[in-house]
Amino acid sequence: MTPLAAVERGLEELELRFNDALDAGLPNPVALIFSDLPLVYQGKRDLVFALDLLNEGENECALIAGFVRDRLREEPDADVAHMTREAWYYLRTSIDPTWQFDDGEPSLSAALAYLARVLRERTDAVRAAPRPANVDATPSGERAALLRDLRSDAGTMTGRL
Repeated sequence: MTPLAAVERGLEELELRFNDALDAGLPNPVALIFSDLPLVYQGKRDLVFALDLLNEGENECALIAGFVRDRLREEPDADVAHMTREAWYYLRTSIDPTWQFDDGEPSLSAALAYLARVLRERTDAVRAAPRPANVDATPSGERAALLRDLRSDAGTMTGRL
């Protein structure tokens, strides 16, 4: 298997985990059909990170892995060892901040498999957790009055917006 094929396989699996995490983590996921949105790997990664389902180091690893794929697509024989080391460093120090040195060879495939597994576990936990209720205690009549007031205040701008 070529390095590009290995990275793409790992990123495809991780992107499937991103889809599951977004479906589980966003309120009313039926309203958002991700296949209809122009989100690609990095956009989904950003959303999953914003939902706090990846920590900073995991997110950096996933970000760099996407860059590795892009680089290998441009030039299949490109030297991506430095980016692989960086991704590995961010991932392992997100697991243990004191784990600064590692005598083993960095593996982007192992890192991607790790991220997919951890994200699957966190997504399962999100699905199992109770959903918070809408905490808006303001009656709908007051909300409607607020919207009407705002509309009348913006009336002079209606033709331009």
